[in-house]
Amino acid sequence: MARADNAAHGPTHPDQELLELVEASGLGAPRRLDRGEVLFWQGDAVEHVFIVRAGMVKEYSLLPEGQAYTFQLLGPGGLTGATACLLGKAHESIAQALDEAEVISLSPAEFDRLLSTNPSFSALVMKRLAQGVQAIAGKARDLGFLDVQQRLKHSLLELAREHGIPTQGGIQIEPELTHEEIGELVAANRSTITVLLNALKKRGLVWKQGRHWVVISPQHAQVLDGLRAAVVGGREWEANDWAAEAVAQGVNPSLALDALCSGMRQVEQMYVAEELDLTDLIGSAAVMKQAMAAIAAGMAAAQSAADALASVVIGTVQGDIHDLGKNIVSMLLTARGFHVIDLGVDVPAERFVEAVRQQRPDILAMSALLTTTAQNLRTVIQALDAAGLRSQVKVMVGGEPITPHLAAEIGADGYAPTAREAAALAWQLLHD
Repeated sequence: MARADNAAHGPTHPDQELLELVEASGLGAPRRLDRGEVLFWQGDAVEHVFIVRAGMVKEYSLLPEGQAYTFQLLGPGGLTGATACLLGKAHESIAQALDEAEVISLSPAEFDRLLSTNPSFSALVMKRLAQGVQAIAGKARDLGFLDVQQRLKHSLLELAREHGIPTQGGIQIEPELTHEEIGELVAANRSTITVLLNALKKRGLVWKQGRHWVVISPQHAQVLDGLRAAVVGGREWEANDWAAEAVAQGVNPSLALDALCSGMRQVEQMYVAEELDLTDLIGSAAVMKQAMAAIAAGMAAAQSAADALASVVIGTVQGDIHDLGKNIVSMLLTARGFHVIDLGVDVPAERFVEAVRQQRPDILAMSALLTTTAQNLRTVIQALDAAGLRSQVKVMVGGEPITPHLAAEIGADGYAPTAREAAALAWQLLHD
């Protein structure tokens, strides 16, 4: 009856099927494990083969210097101890309960009996052993070609795929992993993992939900990697495709921006190292700008002005044609729920005043990237005063030559040194 029910709902997962075959055989004995309890040690003779029934078991080895390296986490249906049993050798790894778990313990004779009498069991065991070899080969490849940060990101995404539960905004990793246990997965010490996890948390790629780690979905991670790679390669069409995908999947715009900026930083490093020429640098910058504009446009199209939190008029002051910083601020403001009216660059004071009069925004945001144009911020604020509009709008400013002192001196309501802080400042001004 159980098989009929499973068939009605789709094929049974191979691990689950392996567990069902063992349970149906009536062989083996159940055994409960406390968190941290060891099934066998490295170098022990084989006394049993284990099938995980509930919880999680990790397989790891101790390196010569004493560091633990975990190469496999096993959930329900996972098989451990079989390789050593089949080879007639001692265990070359350690199997330990990652949390409270339950296993079915098979003696070598029972394991051999199932192999010889049940072709389905034999086929599934071979598949599990092949997957184990593939996992170890993948770990070896990662150690050889990826740095610790890349290995950490890759391992977290793999854990999400294999042992994840979809939750709001991401995938919750089912086992409760400490920093030390995560370090064992990527061959890194605890302090390094703590630093890297904090960096990933600041970027919004991972976070904690209770005692569980949550990571962004693999689909969103793929989009972010695609955006970064498109900027590095200077591939305009590819960047546009990934930007459209980011909008369609609802990827966090801040994460998309981080991916684009990360790609641009890599291009700048390659340029400094003379691996790229100036044409490549300019091309990648253009690709980043276009992808960012496409993402911002997609967000704006999805959000009507009526649904907006508040409205912001933004522009770069007269005499200044720098727009990258302004565009980033516009994108982050849109992501925060603001309706953004972008006046562009080289905007004269009269146009700012007319926009405030007609659009009646909650906030006027202005940028100046040159020392020679910074005083034009003062000109705009004075023009608002003359038109009797200054009290109707909050004014925030930013840009390379601007300081908190200058912002206060010219009569601005707030100053932000970075795009992220500008988005936070707009929210603060709105609620003051």
